[in-house]
Amino acid sequence: MEPKAASKDRFFIVIRGKSRRGFCRGCIGRVEAETARGELTGLMYGCGSNAGSPKNGGPVKAEDAYPLTRHQAQLLLYISSPSRRLELLCNPQLFSAICELTPGDLVVIRYKKGHVPGVVKNLMQIGKKESKDDLNMLGFQVEFVDAEDNLSSKQLGPLPIFTASDIIQVVPSYSVPLGLEYRDIKRGGSTGTVVMRINSMPSIGTLRGQVADSQSERSVVAGQTQSEPPVPLEVGSLVEVVNNAGVTVYGVIRWLGIPDGKPETWAGLELDYEVTGCSDGVYKDQRYFTCRQNCALFVPVTKCSPDSRFLCSATETETFKTTEIPPVPAYEESEEDAPPVPESEAASLFVGKMKGIQGHINSCYLDATLFSLFSSSVTVDAICNKPAGKEQPITCILKSIVNRLRRQGFVPAQSVMNFRKKLGCETFSKNEKDPEEFISVLFQKVLCIEPLLKLRSEGGSSHGAYTLQIFLEKEQMGQTPTVQKLLDTSCMSGDIKFETMPSCLIIQMPRCGSKYKMFSHIVPSTELDVTDLLYNSPRECFICGQMAKFECLQCLPDHKLQPGRIKQYCSTCNTQVHTHRSRCSHSPKALALPEGVATDAPPLRRTMQLFGVLCIQTSHFVSFVKYGPDPHSWLFFDSMADRHGDDEKGYSVPEVQACPELGDFLGQPEEELTRANPALAPELVRRLLCDSYMYLYHSPEMSVSKPSDEEQ
Repeated sequence: MEPKAASKDRFFIVIRGKSRRGFCRGCIGRVEAETARGELTGLMYGCGSNAGSPKNGGPVKAEDAYPLTRHQAQLLLYISSPSRRLELLCNPQLFSAICELTPGDLVVIRYKKGHVPGVVKNLMQIGKKESKDDLNMLGFQVEFVDAEDNLSSKQLGPLPIFTASDIIQVVPSYSVPLGLEYRDIKRGGSTGTVVMRINSMPSIGTLRGQVADSQSERSVVAGQTQSEPPVPLEVGSLVEVVNNAGVTVYGVIRWLGIPDGKPETWAGLELDYEVTGCSDGVYKDQRYFTCRQNCALFVPVTKCSPDSRFLCSATETETFKTTEIPPVPAYEESEEDAPPVPESEAASLFVGKMKGIQGHINSCYLDATLFSLFSSSVTVDAICNKPAGKEQPITCILKSIVNRLRRQGFVPAQSVMNFRKKLGCETFSKNEKDPEEFISVLFQKVLCIEPLLKLRSEGGSSHGAYTLQIFLEKEQMGQTPTVQKLLDTSCMSGDIKFETMPSCLIIQMPRCGSKYKMFSHIVPSTELDVTDLLYNSPRECFICGQMAKFECLQCLPDHKLQPGRIKQYCSTCNTQVHTHRSRCSHSPKALALPEGVATDAPPLRRTMQLFGVLCIQTSHFVSFVKYGPDPHSWLFFDSMADRHGDDEKGYSVPEVQACPELGDFLGQPEEELTRANPALAPELVRRLLCDSYMYLYHSPEMSVSKPSDEEQ
């Protein structure tokens, strides 16, 4: 049957399915025809400066596409990253508000390193329409607002043009008559809460099962004002609800609207912790958003009040000092050390805003490192069990931070600042630092622990180190390396071996801060095999599996022998491999083997597990932490995820997010991981791949090195 012609100007965005013949997730297309099998054919619009010029695309299943109006397609087309298009689409209320923007509306823009309020001046068309099929992109010309709530007079020349994804909040028009001004936005008051993005895809319709039209959508949005509380609330607002038993629960609004069968506006909240009887974003068999199980609560919006933990009056805001800390639950010191947080309790303790370690004055490198090392890993826990009489004062401060993190799930900035001031150099309390510098001071000066690594280099000399820097030439690796291959190649190229099995291995990637990185993205190795990197340890032949007696560096990049794999051979295989004319010039080295090892027994594979990753983007460090054996047990931590108030009088709002999507991604075969396109991955997965700076591995069955002689 021939395809039937589609109605004019039907646009869509691909939201799922495998890439084929040009179309992939995040691509925008225009329907030319629809087949009887439910597949759409049409034109595909690309990315970048020529995004408005289409080309023929292959068929797309209707259930893999989401319908767009022409206006929506033009706004999304100006967003160059397909993943950011999908992110914005995953926040339907924010996207709906952006689509309704007109000149004079108030918005908050993500600009440089912060959030800036501004006024929409014009809706700008971008690109030339050279043919009837071309589609102009749309952007917003925005004029910033200065600290005195006036339009900025410092902007010279044309006003900047922003994409729809640069807008993180649309200030409701009804907030102006209520006396809510720009300063409310900048101070992080209840009316200026930044809209948070939702990574998971909502339950959205397809082109064959059309969602409600734009008129009905506007009626729902308008219905939100019918029974609003005295202070307007919106998606992203931090709120509290008192239940029938008088217990107050806290959360963030993830959805606003009128559910089926209800006459008034309701709010879908993602709670700070699990509550029995709550869902994961489903209400009466309809999914409105996605979160952890037992954390979604649906209530009439009139029952919601701004979160009292973050409220402050105008007078209090004017007199706020950076030395003050935000309201947090009282904490009492205990003489007993808190153990690492078990997997069953980690999510409920850590996930949420004002969780983790609060950042302050360039502390992100330290915050991310401490959270990664001490929140859940048992590897370095032995450091907290020294006799009290042998501890330095700074060690006691660190133990207090660790205990508070494990008991309360939150450490205020002032506690960390006290620790930073004791590190022996004033720059630790003021300047940006690299984690490796802090790690060396932490283990050597604060904890008095011997080097975590004992390395044996060429010539037989040995030295200790707390971190291992990857050194290699880019040509030695493929386009998308794994951490395993980076480690193997670096150690083999530098003729470096581990003298002993490390209990904790901290690997620094081949990059220099945020300014340079050798590879666009790196695939994490959740398990690291270090068997072939141990000195004086039995190894098996790469070919036959017998006891290896020789090792060859020149064979490392050999494409006929699995490039990147360490090559060691038994005597027979060593002779056979090197009789080939391409390898006869190689110089294999004899391996040192321990005495008394049975030659017929296969060597035990020695592996380490990934438990943390430090990432950097635009000089800001964050971390991913594995908090248990379940492959989905991942947390994302940002000590400065948000800001309450301005730079002078405000404070950072740290946040911890659960990110089980990492487990789904990393569970794929290595071949698929190396072919993955980070631009099409979920946002947190993309950050892990593209921004990784340092990988943390441990051997859970081993404790850290014993204290150095200074402390014994």
